[in-house]
Amino acid sequence: MESKFSKKNTQEKVKEKVITYCSKEQWKSRFPFVTWLPKYQKDWIISDVIAGLTVGLTVLPQGLAYANIAKLPIQYGLYSAALGGFIYCLLGMSRDITIGPTAIMSLLVSGYGVALADDPETNDPTYAILLAFFCGFIQIMMGIFHLGFVTNFISSVVISGFTSAAAITIGFGQLKNIFGVKMASESFFHDFKELIKVIKYTRKWDTLLGVSCMVVLAILRCCKQYSDRQTKNLQGTTMSTQKKVLLKIMWLFGTARNAVVVMLTCGIAYALKVNGMTTVFTLTGNMTAGIPPLRVPDFRAPNILEVLNSGIILIPLIGFLENVAIAKGFGRKGNYKVDSNQELIAVGACNLGGSFLSSYPITGSFSRSAINCQSGVRSPLAGIITGSLVLISLACLTPLFQYIPKASLAAVIIYSVIFMVDYKIVPNLWRVRKMDLVTLFTTFFLSLLLGVEYGTLIGIGVDLLILLGPISRPGAKTHKVGNVTVIQLERGLNYPALNKVENLLDEHVMFMGGVNSVIFDFTHVADTDYSVIEGLQNVLNDCKLLNVQVAFACVRQKVNIKLSRSNIPNYEKFMFKTVEDALNEFSDNDLVPEEDEEETVMGGDGDSDRYNKVPEKMVVEIET
Repeated sequence: MESKFSKKNTQEKVKEKVITYCSKEQWKSRFPFVTWLPKYQKDWIISDVIAGLTVGLTVLPQGLAYANIAKLPIQYGLYSAALGGFIYCLLGMSRDITIGPTAIMSLLVSGYGVALADDPETNDPTYAILLAFFCGFIQIMMGIFHLGFVTNFISSVVISGFTSAAAITIGFGQLKNIFGVKMASESFFHDFKELIKVIKYTRKWDTLLGVSCMVVLAILRCCKQYSDRQTKNLQGTTMSTQKKVLLKIMWLFGTARNAVVVMLTCGIAYALKVNGMTTVFTLTGNMTAGIPPLRVPDFRAPNILEVLNSGIILIPLIGFLENVAIAKGFGRKGNYKVDSNQELIAVGACNLGGSFLSSYPITGSFSRSAINCQSGVRSPLAGIITGSLVLISLACLTPLFQYIPKASLAAVIIYSVIFMVDYKIVPNLWRVRKMDLVTLFTTFFLSLLLGVEYGTLIGIGVDLLILLGPISRPGAKTHKVGNVTVIQLERGLNYPALNKVENLLDEHVMFMGGVNSVIFDFTHVADTDYSVIEGLQNVLNDCKLLNVQVAFACVRQKVNIKLSRSNIPNYEKFMFKTVEDALNEFSDNDLVPEEDEEETVMGGDGDSDRYNKVPEKMVVEIET
């Protein structure tokens, strides 16, 4: 009877979930533009256009630079920045997010490719495009099946170690362009050894240009910060028009500092070439002009799974984690909600759709999203403006990109990633929880040694082991009352903890003379699993052979239901509502603890003094 009722109840729940999943409200939430577009106001268009153009001026030089990190021809950085804004406008929930190439994703992509035969420093774009396709497909499937919670197992400590190591790896890998030398980039230590070998071939004009570009970037950044401070401090006061214009110009040049530096150095290099000085700077060189055609990724490429390897799993997770963290951060700031699963679908669609326009894996960019927010964006429509500017640049400006010096792009990258190194987390972890430093340093140093993809995976594994430690060794308090031993578990009881329970039983009951009864206090055990139920059955059998009585007290309803469905015969006779009931069952007389008996604490926090002294009337509450 109970089985039929349970089956019927399950069917009703499944039916209810299917109806909810297919409801009109759910479909509207899957296409957020249906919600915000009818509420769009005319005066918002100016703000969105300004924000879209400002972000576009930032993504153009960044896209070219990030393609260099990904070891791809530089036009692929712009291909990756072109379509994301259009797709995210339809499916994304954040008005601030800008989708496109990022330094982290570019570095990860560089580790999953095959070098071109005629250029060992550049990877075949075919595999990067395929990686974008698989990345998008996996992210969409995760979103459909509501698997966004998976990224909850990647802690902020792992992300901090990974990000810091990636920033150092990216920056150090770009020193070859600052010094104007050629070498293949892999891991940090590999690049360090290679740079030592080729440093004697340094081109002084490239170095001078690269250092000068970083100085200019620093000055323009200070201009932007000064403008922000002055605007905030003088808000609500009367300000002259001249000062307003000056502050706005400083803010604009500071915000678009990457574009300013790249365009300035491009003009200098072009002027030098016109005057016959073609070898002063190392230039980017010719690039494919025009917008790439829409085409299906090449699934006939050899050894796809062997080349892409763990990137098929790691890159979708890191990409989504980066995107949802930014989206939720700006959502809290702008007082709007972001659904993790919908963001998975949105960023997955951007990757999947972008792969048909020769894009490599992309995600939300924190720096460009911050610029978008500061520019007064009002809706995701700004992404269409940014994408349109990228497409126009591809169609009209690509012949000029060949004059961009590599040193200026390297300066843009290095100055950007400097601020990604999270050194402040170390003293914070030392004060709060020193064990997390193990995860941080493991992720950081192994990412430098083996590469960020392997270092991150190992860091996640170490973090999960630390997380599972308390689960496998739950705190326990034991107390002996006469010839009865009471064992209270202070955490949940799952299969990794089964060995700890058996050891407790051996130490305090099985091999102790004069003990003929044991009571398990399950006050803090909210749930359990099949392995534990099976282990408890073995415990009952072992105790029966040694004539040791066993009782379970304060068993919660959820655990009680699972025990009732197990194969333990007559399990009801082992169950007691309170510890006092079990003690009364084991003895006809009042049990008073011996004077020399003390409480034994194993694991746990030691915050309970429950069994220090057993009163005549012991009452233990049970959750209903």
